[in-house]
Amino acid sequence: MVSVRREPDRPCTFVGNLVPGPKGRIFGGQLIGQAVMAASATVEDISERLAHSLHTYFVRAGDASLPIHYDVETIRDGRSFSVRGIRANQKGRLLLTATMSFHATRVGLEHQTRISGRYPDPEDLPNANQGRRTFGSDIDRFGHRDSVELRRVPSELDPGTSGDNARQSLWLRARGATARPNHTDAVSSAALAMATDFTVLESVIFRHGLTLSTPGLSLASLDHSMWWHAPAGLDEWLLYVQESPWAGGERGLVVGRLYNRGGELVASVAQEGMIRVPASEIVVKAHDAR
Repeated sequence: MVSVRREPDRPCTFVGNLVPGPKGRIFGGQLIGQAVMAASATVEDISERLAHSLHTYFVRAGDASLPIHYDVETIRDGRSFSVRGIRANQKGRLLLTATMSFHATRVGLEHQTRISGRYPDPEDLPNANQGRRTFGSDIDRFGHRDSVELRRVPSELDPGTSGDNARQSLWLRARGATARPNHTDAVSSAALAMATDFTVLESVIFRHGLTLSTPGLSLASLDHSMWWHAPAGLDEWLLYVQESPWAGGERGLVVGRLYNRGGELVASVAQEGMIRVPASEIVVKAHDAR
């Protein structure tokens, strides 16, 4: 899903093959993951300089039946940080542009936001890939979901859910994963980046009583930012807590936090997406709110 290959005569250009998503569209998370892999391949001391931030813009949709070319620019290689620019193109059309930074970690000040409350263990929850009818969608049958297992936390068991919060929490890990002692390689960073895009806009539409199968609903990621805080990979269960603080003007913002089973915050995410719904749905929701 996230693998790329270097062009023989172009050391800073990489090619990735894609798995079709819903309606034949390219899954944005796979573009993110392959961009991470391409950028990582240009950092000489990648075992010491770990991915720490990524800022991505989705420019236009692409054709999932065609390969994507990733051109990587070296913006800076300093004593502690390496910065790369990535442009994903398909037949001369720009699909994605991103900036990514790597850091040789040093000892410094430490604090983190802790998990509030008790979440059910993933083993006690059903496999969401087999139970999506609850939300009225068959999106999980597409190939880009085959690599990751999801376990959704019901709202009544989510300690952070209250009132009208636009929020959801879920556990995720690679399907068939076996635990490994470290997660410092580029594949772990890329796979985690890919997975953070799976469900991130759902908290917006679920808040308004819509589903991914609502007739006329149109969703598209506009940008996606991620910060890696600690080594982590999808070979272990991670709790993904997502919340939308705002939606309006056909856009919605979602922020997310990923925790390992020890309660350590390993990554943070922010994404803004385009959400278009039929005018009739807006009228109905406005009436119901009175």
